[in-house]
Amino acid sequence: MQLYFETWIKEQNISEDALILFEESIQCFRVGAYRASFLMSYLGFMKALRDRLLKSDKPDLIHQEDWMKIKNDLRDDKIWEEIVLKTTQEKEKKKQKQVSKEVPRNKVYLINNDLMEEIPYWRKKRNECAHAKETIINYSQVETFWLFLQSNLAKFVVNGGKEALLDKIKKHFDPVYTKPYSDCTYLIKDIPLVVKPHEIPELLKEIYEKYVEINELIPDKSAYLFWKAIAYSTDSKINKSFLEFIESDHDYFSVFIALFPDKLNEFSSNESLIRIFWKKLLFGRINFFADTYWELISIVLRNEWIPPEEIEPFINKIYNNFLNWSNPEPEQTKVLKCYGFLKTIKKHIFESGNLNQPGGYQFSNEVANRIIYYFDNESLDVLVVEELNKLFDGYKYGRFFEMMKNYIQENPKFISEFRKIAADNGITLTEFFEENPVEVVSHEN
Repeated sequence: MQLYFETWIKEQNISEDALILFEESIQCFRVGAYRASFLMSYLGFMKALRDRLLKSDKPDLIHQEDWMKIKNDLRDDKIWEEIVLKTTQEKEKKKQKQVSKEVPRNKVYLINNDLMEEIPYWRKKRNECAHAKETIINYSQVETFWLFLQSNLAKFVVNGGKEALLDKIKKHFDPVYTKPYSDCTYLIKDIPLVVKPHEIPELLKEIYEKYVEINELIPDKSAYLFWKAIAYSTDSKINKSFLEFIESDHDYFSVFIALFPDKLNEFSSNESLIRIFWKKLLFGRINFFADTYWELISIVLRNEWIPPEEIEPFINKIYNNFLNWSNPEPEQTKVLKCYGFLKTIKKHIFESGNLNQPGGYQFSNEVANRIIYYFDNESLDVLVVEELNKLFDGYKYGRFFEMMKNYIQENPKFISEFRKIAADNGITLTEFFEENPVEVVSHEN
């Protein structure tokens, strides 16, 4: 049976070397070697901090020369552990004549005094394990230390690391410094290391607004890959923070849900936001720019988020916002068909008689895509044949005219069925639909 800590530690952004130490600790714990287990966990903790420091830029409160020395010492196998411990305890010095009651900060990490004061206790326990002292060490001490790590490991954020990361992001997306589409995962892995967990959503907002914006009009593959890596990060802190970030603003929500439509499912418990989405946001910028428009509609319908009494107005709204450059996929059409979408198309175009009212030619051009989509997914009947036959009695050119010519040529079964229905119901076909018509010439300029 896997321990909770075992699962948790594998989800943390720590080095392979640190993870190996924790795995050894867990193995020792399972066989009752609790001293060895505690010692390995402590060393894993120190190793994780060491690697975090080596990857970080200079903290704000440390002089450059001191920082270079710290980094050099961290690479020394004999003293690295002592240096890591020292970084957890080093406080800024109070200025002379300083009367403020503000507690001096840790010079390296964004941690409070209470957390700083806990470290020496665990160091003492480490020494008791390493030097075979008479103190009893059992499973409870190991588990307590693991709880300490679960509560606090993410809090050891290097002070000043945020600005350094933002600078790296800026350079990564500048083609002068970085080849386009270069792997960006090294940037994302650093996000939880430069700010506290609750600050990650705000950091993502800053990154989006100032460094890696999504432009629907001019798609940027590099930006898309960056945000995809964040949206689907295996780090639960990043994943959760991404959802909090896009939930904070309707514009952000529209942009990123359009990019990653499956993420909409993760907001199912937010009934207010989901309602705003299908009532308003879906038919805003998403309708104009998103390739995922139909997929999002399918997700809304499959999840049954819309009250039964509001389904019909929603389907009518979909009809009125039918895209001219994109049709639903077969699986999406199955969902739409269940909710009467094809019947709605028939009602608005054929049953309404609008095709053969004044302005019918213009109307047919406006709804041409909807008509072709209807043909692809629904059988012909007498009403549809009559309406089209009447329309083409005098219709000689236009967008829909050309689309119908091409459709008939590419779909012989369609025209065969059309003529059969006409013959069975005594409908005299216009020249356009006749068996061997004189070639129809378009007058379109």
